[in-house]
Order: sequence, then C-alpha cells, then structure tokens
Amino acid sequence: MFGGNMENSKQLKLNLQYIGMQVPYWMGYSVLGTFTSVFLLSRDFTNGQIGMVLALANLLAAIVQPFLASFADRMTRIRLSQLAAGMAALLVLFSGVLVLLPKEFLIVAVVYVLLYACLVLLQPLTIAIGTFFISRGYGLNFGLARGLGSLAFAGAAAVTGVLIEAFSANIILFLLIGIFLFFMVITLFLDTRKHGGNYSDSLLMIETAEDQLEEPIDLFSFMKKYKRFMGLLAGASLLFVFHTIVNSYMFQIMQPLGGSEANVGTSLSIAALSELPTMFFFSWLLKHFKIHSLMRGAALFFSIKALIILFAGNLFMINLAQGLQMVGFAMHTMASVYYTNQIIPQKDLVKGQTLMAMANTVGGIIGSLVGGQMLNFLSVQAMLLIGTVISIIGTVIVWGTVQRTS
Repeated sequence: MFGGNMENSKQLKLNLQYIGMQVPYWMGYSVLGTFTSVFLLSRDFTNGQIGMVLALANLLAAIVQPFLASFADRMTRIRLSQLAAGMAALLVLFSGVLVLLPKEFLIVAVVYVLLYACLVLLQPLTIAIGTFFISRGYGLNFGLARGLGSLAFAGAAAVTGVLIEAFSANIILFLLIGIFLFFMVITLFLDTRKHGGNYSDSLLMIETAEDQLEEPIDLFSFMKKYKRFMGLLAGASLLFVFHTIVNSYMFQIMQPLGGSEANVGTSLSIAALSELPTMFFFSWLLKHFKIHSLMRGAALFFSIKALIILFAGNLFMINLAQGLQMVGFAMHTMASVYYTNQIIPQKDLVKGQTLMAMANTVGGIIGSLVGGQMLNFLSVQAMLLIGTVISIIGTVIVWGTVQRTS
C-alpha cells in the first residue's frame, strides 16, 4: 500500500514537471510565432521579406531536425532533458542578441532565422521527453499537458498583444527570455537518464536485454528499415499542406464570402478551442480505439474539412469545418505521438518522433509558399481545389501506410 502511494506520488510529480515544461514551450511558441510579423515590421521588414525569413527558418529546422534526432538517440553523456534545456538556452541567447541589435536588415534576418529554427527544433525534443516516460510505463498524461499548452498558447497571445500596445514590439524578446529561462529550470529537473535514473527502468519491462544492447541506427539506415513509416510521413506532410493554407490565408478565403478580420479571428479561435477536448480526453480514446484507427480517422477528417471549406457558401460552413479540427489536426497531433511510440523501438524513438514533427514542418513550408503563389497567379477557389486534392492524396497515403497496432 505504502509502495503504491509512493509510486502515485512519483507519477504526480512527473506529470506536474512535464506540464511545467509544455506550458512555457507553447507560451513561447505563441509569443514568437503569433507576433513574428509585428516584430519584423517594427524592424522595417516588408511582408515579402517576413515570408522569406519564416520559410528559411522552417527550412533550416527541417534540414537540421533528423540529424539532431540521430545525435539525440546516440548521445550517452548528455541527457535528453539537458539537450532540450540547451536548445532553450540558444533561444534566450538569440533573443538577447536581438534586443541589442540595431535595425540592420541582414543581421536581424539571420539571427531571427536561427531563433525561429531553434523554436521549431525544440518541439520534437519536448515530445521525445514525454515518450521517454510513456514507453517506460509511467502514467504520463501527455494529452493533458499538451492541452494545457494550447490554453497557455491562447493566453500568452492575448497578454502579449496588450503588452505590445502598452510598450513596443521589443517586449516580445523580453518575454521570450523569461519564458525560456523558466523552461530551462523545469526541464533540467526532469530525470531522463537512460540507465540508473529515477525513471529509467521500465515498469512494463518492454525492453529485453537484447534490445538494450542494440545501438541506435543512423538516419539513412532508419529510412531504409522503416520504409512504411517514411511513406506515412509523406502522407502526413500532404495533409499539412492544406492545413497550413487554411491557417495562413483564411482572410483571403473568407473575404469573397463577406468575411472580415474579426471573422477570421473568430474562426481561428473555434479551431483552437475545438482541439482541447481531444487533447484533454485522449487517454479515454486510447482505451476505446486502436492507435492505427485514430490515425486513419484523423487523416480522413483532414480531407472532410478541406471538402467543406472548398464547397462552403457562407461563413457558417467555414466555421463548421474549423470545428472538425477536434477530430482532424488535434487527433493526429496526439495519435501520431503514441503511434510512433509503438512502431519505432526505444533506441530510435527520438528519430521517429522528430521525423514525424518534421513531416508537419515540411507540409507547412510547402503550404505557405505554394498557397501564396496560387493566390498570386490563380484564384482563391483554385487554391482550395488544388489544396483539397493534395489533402485527399495525403489521406489515401496515410490509410495505406499506417500499420495495425496491438
């Protein structure tokens, strides 16, 4: 009885620590991601230059992600939590540099690209830390932590907007420094030692002695060994092309239907709030559905949402489609973490989780660039039609490549 209470206390502490890491990460993502245009416009960037900076930052992150993951799987002296804290330290450093920099376009652009890339690179590390504990059988409620992260994202966006009006866009940098210093402290207290740590031994005994002796494989061997998983990543990337088009160009989509900036804000809020039930109650879904079924269901609803937006004749239909984020994007975000955890062995798990995050990043890059070009040379309806076709192709690929799970 006493041992059970001790174990429950340990798991409660672990959950609180993990929530304490997810919440500041998504606050930082909100502060930096939501107000990129505001900050760079204050440094005399044009809209075109802002788009280029974001594309370069995401491209850099996409290139570095798999190699960082391969390093994370192989490292022995550095813990996963220490690597995440180190990435947060770079965010603090680059934010501090931007505080001191004058309005020199090239220098500010380079530092901002590095800053934003670090933010993107940190996300799969936070996921990998979660799966470190989940794979060892600990009752980590990833959905609750991720859902609270989304709430923190929304709260930080509201507060940051007020602070920018009261002070200046530079307040963004001071907020980032404070947020990621807090992130570093919390993360360093998470014990992610692979051997001999408080959480290193598996409660479920999922790893045999032979598994523990195996070395992580290199990135290219991983891609050859897990071809079906790589196919799934390609399908997921295509799903995120249309998802990004909708998020990036919602004003242009709503304008022909009589929509305003206020309508855009309402629509994006509906999408964000609809994610929360899925994230908060995902542990319940895990008890009633197989992970591969949730992955397929999420992919299907990405395309159903795309079709509703394509044929929407009014703002109500757009908002109805946005509500499907609950069973599309939110379901994929949660299910993909657990699916990867089941399909990829522990020794290569950071690579698997990082490549899954990278698939979303690549889809985002393509969606941002292609969507803008289609708006320049075609029409809104043509952009939606092409995006919907891409989404349907992605759904078909996901259905064909997802493996059955126990």
